[in-house]
Formats: sequence, C-alpha cells, structure tokens
Amino acid sequence: MKTFSTMSFIMGTTMLAIVDRTVTASSCKVATDSPGTHGTTETTPTGPTSKSFQTVTSLQARVQGDMPQWNADNQRFVSEYYTTFDEQYRAVLDTVNMAAVEGALKYVQAECINASVVTECERKNNIQYVVFYQTTIVQPAAAMEYYTNATNEYDFAIEYCPYVPMQGGQCEPNPDGTIPDVCNQYAGTDGQPKLGFCVGGSLQDNEVIAPYPHNYWFSFPNSCPQELWDDKTDACREEYAGGLCPLGVEPDGETCTFAYEVLGYIPLDDVVGITSMVNPQTNNNYANYTEFCEAGGVEFSVLIAEGEVTWLEGLDFWANPGDSAANAGRAEELVTMYNELVEKNPVTTDGGLMRRLPAATTLAAINPPCYGNSKVCANAEFGCKRSYRSQICEVCMSNDSGCVKSYQSD
Repeated sequence: MKTFSTMSFIMGTTMLAIVDRTVTASSCKVATDSPGTHGTTETTPTGPTSKSFQTVTSLQARVQGDMPQWNADNQRFVSEYYTTFDEQYRAVLDTVNMAAVEGALKYVQAECINASVVTECERKNNIQYVVFYQTTIVQPAAAMEYYTNATNEYDFAIEYCPYVPMQGGQCEPNPDGTIPDVCNQYAGTDGQPKLGFCVGGSLQDNEVIAPYPHNYWFSFPNSCPQELWDDKTDACREEYAGGLCPLGVEPDGETCTFAYEVLGYIPLDDVVGITSMVNPQTNNNYANYTEFCEAGGVEFSVLIAEGEVTWLEGLDFWANPGDSAANAGRAEELVTMYNELVEKNPVTTDGGLMRRLPAATTLAAINPPCYGNSKVCANAEFGCKRSYRSQICEVCMSNDSGCVKSYQSD
C-alpha cells in the first residue's frame, strides 16, 4: 500500500475544485455490437485492460440528517458522531449507500417528503442536508474479473460490482434474514468466492415518482459489513477488514478500495425555498421545514395509482415529479445553488471550508480511459466515454465526442 505525498494530494484536490462547467448528456449506452464506422472516435495506442485497476475519481451525494463537522486539525469534514478523529472519519462511509449527483434528490422525492410519510412535521429519517463527496476508487482485481461482462447497467455498471442496499452499517439482509451473496463475496464467506470489498453501482432511473436520468446508486462496503454499527466489534472489523482507506492512504484494491473527501453541503430547506418564504404568523422567514409544516405548509403531496403520479399540492421546486426532464433540471438547480453558496461564502459556521463541485469534463481529464479498467470497453467498436459527475463508463454507439478506443477494437 502506498501513501499520498502531501503536495500531490493538495494539488490534486485543488485542481478538481477550481473548475465548474455544465456537461451535456451522452448519447452512448451500454452495448458491444455498435454498427457503423470509427469516424472521429479517438483511438489510443495503449493495450487492453490492465491487470490492476486504475484509480477513478468521481463525485457522489447523500441526503442526510446530520451536518458534517469540520475537523480543524485535519482540515476536513467528518461525522459528528463518535469522539476520536479516526472514528469520525470512518463513520462517514462505514458501509453506506450514496447516489450520483444527477440523482441526489431521488431518495428525497421518492421516500422522504410525500405528505403521507411525514410525521410530527419531520421529514422521513429527519433528512436536512445534501452533502457532496469526492471519492477515489481502486476496485479489487478479482471482483472486476468476476463481473467483467457489464452489459446491463441496471445490474451493475462498468467498473462496478452489483449495488447492495445498506442500512445501519450492514448489507441489508434478504427477506429470510440471510446476508446477500454479493455481500458475502467481499470476504468470501458462506461459500461465496472472495472478491474483495468492491464498490457497487447500478442505474436507478425508473422510479415512477422520481425518474431521474443518469441516476446511479452506489454501495460502499467497509469492515464487518454483515453487522450493524452497534454490533461491529474490533475483532470483527479486523477479521473482515477492507473498504475505506485510512486518511492519507491510497486505495490499492487489496488492503482498501476507496477514500473520500467531503467537498461541502447545503441545507435542503434552502434548496427547496422554504427559508426564503415568509411565515405569515411571524412576518419572518421560516427557519426550517418544521416551522413551515407547523404553520400549515405542505412541501410535497402526490398520489400514485396505476403507474401515474397525480400532483395534489406542494412547493414549486418539486413540480412535475414524474417528468424526467423536470427532475434533471432540479438536479442541475441543486448543483447551481450549491456552487453559488460556495462562491458567496465557502466558510461554514464551524470554520469549515467548502469547495465548488468540479465538472464532469474536469474529472474525465484526470481519470484513465475506460478501456484500461474494462474488457467491455477495450473491445467496443466505438470505444467508451466517461460521463456525468459520477464518471460512469458508457459504451459508445457512434462517433460521439469524448469516446476513446483501445487499439484492439479496430
């Protein structure tokens, strides 16, 4: 395992933080039998998939109830839970799920804000903040070989293992209480092959109440993934170690597979406009969702019947929830609002320093070509391209800008 030099780590994160541009959606999709000619698709002289996985940097988001806490000694955001820095750093990605930035609001819209699930004027799970993460991943070689034929993004995306739902720090058990096979594959338990702590990712864009284009959900397994947070002993974490790297340690795909940094966060109440509205009972702006709700406000209320969404009432921000284009616009509005917040004042109330979100093109420029990590991309006629802030590899169907080929696909 290698450690970061201080200079390279600072330079890398600075480069990612200073650029922000909008990227149009790709016309590519997963396939390996694309017709036509090569045209202007870029061909590289580099060979097929390398034996070891090349590091990929991308962005994800989580909508959560707790506000990230700034640690001045280590100059980064960590969890507010636990007492030591190592515990707080680990707690942020300790066997959890995250979403693509493009679909960060799907969970909110589909599960947490409909009037039917709100109790005592509190959103489900008390969600309050949209938090943005920058992750670096090196997938285990055994896992990439096992899941080499990534041809259906709804099963698992290129460069990823299958997505695993995670709750309370453990892989969500099957209905019969058993641990899912993919979870057992992390450490080779219960008769499954030992594939390593592979980050999972799959396309999740077809929710009736919240169809968000290009929304991928990701699973980040950490040590002792079969147990809940409160039940994870030091012995279990040592026996089933893997996943999150200690601070300053580079992922190698063996000892650990991912590292992260919290770029910043924005209150959900600010995003949807609640804190910009005046409470007629006080003539002051609402402080938060609870005050808005207690004053009779409704954030989101819809009915779903026979695959159709009927809007009843709610904030303009959430209008047309069943429309993919409207949801894509909502996702971009979220990014714009966050970047404007950082530009106006990047310093948090506890002295933390937030950073702008890098554009997809900026991330793609520092990431390896897709064929370096994927046999599917190495053999694709038109190559692959990295798309979105999640840096998903998509197999090109035509001579699309940004597609890169391996020589062996000629």
